[in-house]
Amino acid sequence: MPATSNRLDTFIGSSLISIASGIGITLSLAPFNYWPLAILSAGCLFLLMQGKNIRQAAIFGWLFGLGLFGSGASWVFVSIHDFAYTSATMAAFLTMLFCACLALFCALTWGFYTWVLNGFKFVPAENNTSYSSSLTVLLFASVWVLGEWLRSWLLTGFPWLFIGYSQTESLLSPWASLIGVYGISFIIVASGAQIAALGNQLIRQNLMMGPQTTSSQKTAPASISLLIIWLLPIALTFPSWTEKNDQALTVSMVQANISQHDKWQSSYRQQHLALYLRLTEPHWQSSDVIIWPEAAITVFYDRALALLDTLNDRANSSQSAFITGIPTRDLNSGSRYNSLIALGDGEGSYQKQKLVPFGEYIPFVNVLGNLLAFFDLPVATMSAGNPKQSPLEVNDWRTQPLICYEVVYPSFTAKAAANSQVLITVSNDSWFGRSIGPLQHLQMAQMRAIENQQYVLRSTGNGVTAIIEPDGNINQRSEQFEQAVVSGEFFTVSGKTPWTRYGYWLIPSLCGLLCISSGILKRRQQD
Repeated sequence: MPATSNRLDTFIGSSLISIASGIGITLSLAPFNYWPLAILSAGCLFLLMQGKNIRQAAIFGWLFGLGLFGSGASWVFVSIHDFAYTSATMAAFLTMLFCACLALFCALTWGFYTWVLNGFKFVPAENNTSYSSSLTVLLFASVWVLGEWLRSWLLTGFPWLFIGYSQTESLLSPWASLIGVYGISFIIVASGAQIAALGNQLIRQNLMMGPQTTSSQKTAPASISLLIIWLLPIALTFPSWTEKNDQALTVSMVQANISQHDKWQSSYRQQHLALYLRLTEPHWQSSDVIIWPEAAITVFYDRALALLDTLNDRANSSQSAFITGIPTRDLNSGSRYNSLIALGDGEGSYQKQKLVPFGEYIPFVNVLGNLLAFFDLPVATMSAGNPKQSPLEVNDWRTQPLICYEVVYPSFTAKAAANSQVLITVSNDSWFGRSIGPLQHLQMAQMRAIENQQYVLRSTGNGVTAIIEPDGNINQRSEQFEQAVVSGEFFTVSGKTPWTRYGYWLIPSLCGLLCISSGILKRRQQD
């Protein structure tokens, strides 16, 4: 009986640490920005995962994910309850189900970690050896990054709450142009695991009542290397991989702050358009480009031709480009798209490719679509745009735009940046309501600016609209839930960062190679 009680106490304690570590990641990100918690959480999870078999690692990994997504993606409740008009009980159930499913990614990640740590064997936990070694620390960080990378594409992806975003406005941010958010995640996790490993060694030495310096000496090179990585941005100025063009340009981005409840009501349509036109009018002559946010015009393109002709003429008369979000459709196939178009001194259109699951399309629609219909929930009907689309052309520069959710994909944005001289992203963050979601979204846009060393012009319906500089600093911004026009200067750039060129695929590849190498070495140690 006492042994059973001890095992239960251990399980409960480990479960609480797992959940708390996940919550710690959320608190390290916007809007809280307690970034040291990211290191602490990674270190706690590292110690927790040692000595576990694959089943145990998967369970505690799932609980870690439950803490992470349950706290960091809590805004899903607001979207479902406030804007899908479901009861609080149903919204809470669906939110918990959503977070529990996402947590399976973490279960898979840490089950895989234990499998590699065991030398690609399904062996008892006691066969794990040297878990405080530098190799194990690097393996832990590599698996963490691979887990984040997996989450960025599997089942269309949910690339939210990456631990690397905690450094967006902190010491490691200059590294982003070289190694991106994945590389920064690796540094943070390796640092937390290394600190935890050293602490564990010290405790073990004290318990053994004598000096045991061999392990500490073996891990010293890794500790010193990580310390240097953290200090380099203080000691050195990192190179600028892109070059600003000489001429400053002026942008005005209109934030009308229209309620999501009213936005798509046809009875309000003329009133909303009049508001956008009124807010825009003073800025035509002074702006090189004017941007309205995602779906600012709420009728299909083919039904708004008269309005678009008027806007095109107004933009031409002031020698400005005009960019706006608008839904489009293919009258032959019936497909509907979340789109962006450029008028006046701009030309081209773009159809969103990365759709929001359940918001714009239903994954596994034959099953889940019927389930949503059973609960009387709205079913999304948008289609994904063609993967090969030309950039928008504005005067003598170009941009491959990003609509809403697309900017949170590191690799997708890097590919867009390769075809752009400035990044433009439009969003309708009204779906987040008064939650932590919009500020998380803004932080990810800041990281995209640093990774690709380009200006990011971020236009939203209700905030936060911002001009983000290539170093991630915000030049101009709006407040949330206020009518505003954010105007300011930006520069187009030429050149590409290492991250834009190859970092977005190289970093995950190197982590994968490190996992394979570690597994082989661990197996040889056991044999």
